[in-house]
Amino acid sequence: MTEELLPLADFARSLVVSCGARLEERRRGLSPAMREKGSYRDIVTDHDLWVQEYLLSRLLARWPDHGVLGEEGARRQGTSPWTWVLDPIDGTTNYYQAGRGCAISLGLLYRGEPVWGLVLDISSGKAREGSIPYGPERPGSLAPHQAVLHLGVRTMESLAALGGDAYHFARQFQGVRYFGCASLELCSVAEERGGVYVNSHLKLWDFAAAWAILRSQGCSIAAAPMEGEDWFVCAATGRELYQACLTLLPPSIRTKLEKTGGILSHAEH
Repeated sequence: MTEELLPLADFARSLVVSCGARLEERRRGLSPAMREKGSYRDIVTDHDLWVQEYLLSRLLARWPDHGVLGEEGARRQGTSPWTWVLDPIDGTTNYYQAGRGCAISLGLLYRGEPVWGLVLDISSGKAREGSIPYGPERPGSLAPHQAVLHLGVRTMESLAALGGDAYHFARQFQGVRYFGCASLELCSVAEERGGVYVNSHLKLWDFAAAWAILRSQGCSIAAAPMEGEDWFVCAATGRELYQACLTLLPPSIRTKLEKTGGILSHAEH
């Protein structure tokens, strides 16, 4: 399967990088038109739609039997084991407001499991990529008080609703951060001395690519199904830090995450 993956990854990498460069040109020349999807906290621009069409139309032209899942309404069940999962602009609010802190996130699943991913920082052009075979998990014995926690307000609300003390949880860490772009924030965990990411309401397109990137760099990540299409995702720089974080989460979530064992296909909705 690894040999079969190589030409797919090569084509997709070139395609995303090209799309990112064109998107930057498009933003400089044409201000994005924005509308709310469900609330003022969930928006989409015409640039999101353009990226999704640009990428998925070319991927399906090359591999018409593949499945696709895109944030902006793209859903297609393929006849092959491969499925492309796309967030055309992750961090749309950041993109619309400032043009930075946003990314194109493209992942590839094989029989429901992430096997390749690329996250392209739109403003800097920096690409982060990962794929199978995944290496061994990182050694280390960092404790939460030696790590940075990536946590947002909505997740704090969810932790409280599940019976946890969100403020007590946050205070166990050296610092708390929130970027507003899940894929970039997840990737940052691999670049930190000690990083933990917790989010209660991600969609598959938010984290499929970053999943492959983190696993390829020896980081730990797991996801548990929530309501609808939401996933509870927890990731950490190393295994011991991940396990320490689990002990701080509400029992119901901890049980779900332990059940999946870091295998996404074991946790399908």
